[in-house]
Amino acid sequence: MNLIDVHTHFFPYDMKSNRIKYCKIDANFNQLYANDNAQICTEDDLKMILDDNSNLKIVIQSIGYTDYELTKYTNDFLIELSHKYSQVKTLGSINPAWGEDKSVDELKRIKKLGISGIGELHPDIQGFNLLDFNLMTPIVDYMVENKMIFSVHSSEPVGHIYNGKGKMYPSILYSFALQYPELKIIFAHLGGGLPIYFLMPEVSKELNNVYFDTAAIDFLYDSSIVKIYKQILGDNKILFGSDYGLINLYRAVDNIKKSDLDRNNLNNIFYNNAKQLFSW
Repeated sequence: MNLIDVHTHFFPYDMKSNRIKYCKIDANFNQLYANDNAQICTEDDLKMILDDNSNLKIVIQSIGYTDYELTKYTNDFLIELSHKYSQVKTLGSINPAWGEDKSVDELKRIKKLGISGIGELHPDIQGFNLLDFNLMTPIVDYMVENKMIFSVHSSEPVGHIYNGKGKMYPSILYSFALQYPELKIIFAHLGGGLPIYFLMPEVSKELNNVYFDTAAIDFLYDSSIVKIYKQILGDNKILFGSDYGLINLYRAVDNIKKSDLDRNNLNNIFYNNAKQLFSW
């Protein structure tokens, strides 16, 4: 089976071996990886899963760092991986809280080096307002002009609390997407429930630019959620994402297969939609 996983996270070896050091440097890395049980995956893990499956392609996402120098360091690491492995594309990171000049300059730098977009941004911990359009518009304008993809963490307004959950609720995501209809957007974790509102005709017409990934959904929902959202969205707006290494890639695949979708639906979710979005 051909498979594109659009939501994975890998880090330089140094960040695994010096976890505490980097937790002190960056607030988001600390939020997500301060616990020793939080797995930090490296290039060794990437090579292993690529070697295991010649039909697998992977999008490695950043995590939305707060620290400027660490952002550049990890962006360079991701760029190196995308050059080294033909099965890999990458989304880098910026922090709009740095201000327009720093953010756009880093965006320009990583675009020239081959990065496909930015994400997975975490506005809450990064300290910027996704709906501050004066702040976001110069960034989005550059991304639209250069056909870059924007991925952002999404939060469920109900349910259990977990590290990094944040408050990126459907109402915020909707308002952001509505403001920037030409920007290709991935809302992670099925958009915190935003797809339910696509039953409103105006919403489905307005958000043609939006995709939803399935990262970590087996920690959040019953396996029937994908079939339910497919019935609402169609199968062309859902992207397979595992959130590896939080979740084993094949566990995530099996969870979606439990949703009782037909072969064409699964092929679109697992492969075709991401292939088209990322021009693979």
